[in-house]
Amino acid sequence: MPDNLSRRGFLGLAAGGVAATALTGCGFAPPSSSSSSNNSLTFRWWGGDARNKAYQAALQLFTKKTGISVTTQYSGYDGYFDKLNTEFAGGNPPDIFQMDTALVSTYAAKGVLTDLSAYIPGTIHLDTLYPAVRAAGTVDGKPYGVPSGSGYAPVLYDKTVLDQLKITPPSDGWTWDDFATVTAEISKALGSGKYGALDSSFDDSGALQPWLRQRGKDLYTATGEIGFGVDELAEWFTYWAGLRRSGAVTPPDLLANAGEASGTHPLIAGQIVMTTGWGLAQMQPLTQHTLDIVVVPRGKDGKTGQALSGGVLLCIPAKSRNPDGAAKLIDLFVSDADAIKDMGIQRGFPPSDKALNILMPSLNAADKRDVTYGQYVAQQVAKEGLPAAPTAPPGYQDVKTALDAAAKQIAFGKLSIADGVSQFFTTAKSALASAK
Repeated sequence: MPDNLSRRGFLGLAAGGVAATALTGCGFAPPSSSSSSNNSLTFRWWGGDARNKAYQAALQLFTKKTGISVTTQYSGYDGYFDKLNTEFAGGNPPDIFQMDTALVSTYAAKGVLTDLSAYIPGTIHLDTLYPAVRAAGTVDGKPYGVPSGSGYAPVLYDKTVLDQLKITPPSDGWTWDDFATVTAEISKALGSGKYGALDSSFDDSGALQPWLRQRGKDLYTATGEIGFGVDELAEWFTYWAGLRRSGAVTPPDLLANAGEASGTHPLIAGQIVMTTGWGLAQMQPLTQHTLDIVVVPRGKDGKTGQALSGGVLLCIPAKSRNPDGAAKLIDLFVSDADAIKDMGIQRGFPPSDKALNILMPSLNAADKRDVTYGQYVAQQVAKEGLPAAPTAPPGYQDVKTALDAAAKQIAFGKLSIADGVSQFFTTAKSALASAK
């Protein structure tokens, strides 16, 4: 889940730790302060253990096939963009990096990304991807990032615990009222200190967006403004405040470890049974329990309100020291059958028929469930006929930060719902205006 961009500005210096590793056992070059050449690259990404291992396997393949060594830099999401922004400000960004799809317009607007048109289709075979996914990294008609897959907004739950409690798992047709009922039932059955679900009042794309789209609104308008009003946000915060009062969802102090797919996440640590923001691919490898997924609760009219995403993107900075090598690496993830197998669904569901056909026979049961359920959700979206979600505008991350801050201050009792809503709109509108 996304962390904050510095409020001092997109290229403002900000502290943030990140792991840098050479993967020397896999034949990669050790970390070095020297500039990349035609025979080396630096590559930065965020992710949990499963994604990190998948990238490492694919990069070993890349080095073997091209002779280009890769210095890797990876971390969790927290602090990722702070560190990246520091490198951009210092004129020393990585040669290629993983990008949050929602942030590509912000970075493109600052002129720090390479327009990939010169590499398409000669080096990067973008035409092999599904058309609906292909444009995920496009800003003002120019491709600045290559998507890795597609995704949606699920609720992930621990089926093992529900079976132990003899509580029926949620079904695809459940509603927000059903969510409130079952999470309260789970909390009561678990006892003190454990909860039915994570408080997701701060979660914009994983919870708030489908909730808004079920009501004919969205996070943003096509012109880059806030796509919902005071009444919608007040209703949203009021809903989660009711769940906190009933003990159905977590108190705010348990949100500290909710941002990474790791053993400390409340779901894996056994503190909750349900969470938004994560799928099976990231979480199932972390536990012996059986996890499962269900669509985020539907609206009263039965619509999912889902907005299919493009997974994460791969981008090349304008100051990359080896853009040609970086473009070759991007194409490896798009086109190479072995790399597609290595990555599995760690960056989203298969974005092409080629990837789907390669992966399905080799996927484990959990990953197959992830993919087939994603296909089901895509069919539901097509039936609903809702318009595609507008691209997140420049300033998006500061808006996300404003939502996170308001939600958590309300949860901690530091702000009333009315004051939290007012604070959000003041901060969010200012952030969007200053980013233009």
